[in-house]
Amino acid sequence: MQIDFSQLTQGKVRNLSGHERGAEARDYFSLNTLDELDEPVEIVVPDDLDAIATSFFQGMFAASVRRFDSEKEFLEHYRFLASPEIIAQIIRGIERVQMRRGSAFLH
Repeated sequence: MQIDFSQLTQGKVRNLSGHERGAEARDYFSLNTLDELDEPVEIVVPDDLDAIATSFFQGMFAASVRRFDSEKEFLEHYRFLASPEIIAQIIRGIERVQMRRGSAFLH
């Protein structure tokens, strides 16, 4: 299974932001269903995307992050194919989700 963020960016958008847009993307890609799959889901992030704002990440992935027992499990299920800069933004998004629920993942 694969999610391609170019379906969201269409080569025109360089930054994904906004909680509501993230929630819409969650619905668009049916993440509630994908969370339940036994096999991993690849997330392809196009090279022309510069940023994924924490607000967008939380809207799209907060429920998924909370579903898994650790950051490691989340990242094993959702495998992000992205630049190191985008991966760092994703890690920050995961940490923010965990801070909101009052506990952080142990590394």
